Amino acid sequence: MQAFLIPDDFRAFMRSVVGYLDTASDDKVLDAEDALEHECGYGGRIDGVDTYRFRYLTANGHHRWDVILREAQIREISDGLLIEVDAERFDLVRTHRRAPVGDPLLVWGEYADDALSVSNEDELLSALDTLNRSAQARPRMLRLWTAADDQLVAAMSGDQCALYIVESAEGYATSMGNQGRTDSFEVEDHEGRMLTVPWADCVSWDYARRALVRFLEHSDLGDIPVEGRIPTSLLMMGDYDRAAALAARVSTPRELAQSSLPRMLAPAPVAVSEHDEDTAPVEVEAPLGPVQLAAWARRLLAMLHLRELIELAPAPAPGIEEIIYQLGGLLQAHAREAEHSLETADWLANEIGAVRGVKQLFATGGDLQIALRRSREP
Repeated sequence: MQAFLIPDDFRAFMRSVVGYLDTASDDKVLDAEDALEHECGYGGRIDGVDTYRFRYLTANGHHRWDVILREAQIREISDGLLIEVDAERFDLVRTHRRAPVGDPLLVWGEYADDALSVSNEDELLSALDTLNRSAQARPRMLRLWTAADDQLVAAMSGDQCALYIVESAEGYATSMGNQGRTDSFEVEDHEGRMLTVPWADCVSWDYARRALVRFLEHSDLGDIPVEGRIPTSLLMMGDYDRAAALAARVSTPRELAQSSLPRMLAPAPVAVSEHDEDTAPVEVEAPLGPVQLAAWARRLLAMLHLRELIELAPAPAPGIEEIIYQLGGLLQAHAREAEHSLETADWLANEIGAVRGVKQLFATGGDLQIALRRSREP
């Protein structure tokens, strides 16, 4: 343990914690590693009573301090009465680069096939370009690990991309774009939480694409200007290495065609004006036939099983063909609406769970919406 002299930004963090603790509320979140966040760090309660652990990142990004405090100490720091505590310091800037082991890893979602074990640059570029095309419709996030376990997070919206190095020999870094911009966009991370991304952190996709390829070899962003900081919500990602990411997945595709990327770019709906709606004929999509429904049901069942979202009952329960027949009927009646309505998707998930031969369905309505879209086409 070392003496930790309380810096101004950490004191400001403790003031915000005291303000939150003193807020009259029955649903305060305290017992999580990142329940309390500030631009300089994060923390949470660790004993269910009054002991908290905070992780503080120095302004230069070179060190992290792990600080354990009682609530009384938090209040004393907030009031300026306590100027030093014992804490543990970790160096974030390594003196040497780790030896490369295995293949780099690209991840863009929570499912097993939302990832690619990168074997060559052409596959990486194809994957990045597909993700960028998808980001034209809505913002997307990706995470990239090098073979030396350095890590980068990219947040894309349209043809702009923010790059955040969360692990490297040089420490943290954030790309710098047009510093005159003060607006931002939001992107959902792979755990469903929203990250606010300042447009000032963004560079054009051409620059970002080149920097992502360079990062795999050199663990830096080349000629893109950077600052030694990252958003607080990304701090914990540095503790989640490539081995942990791989262990969290049943398997990781080694070829682009085996991943979810080929299914990602669904045709965008065409906007129709009110005038066109009143006067133009509307083409209604033809209903699927029994063979098509059975094929869709089979693909959906296989996808749910692959992602461990469904458990089938053992014999003498109805066999797979009977389950597919029942599932096909549900898809014909409700799948279209469930794809666009979370309420309907939740209802449909309950119905699938009640199908004879299905022991248990673990998928939520949101899980089912994703699976429906991805299994629709062969």
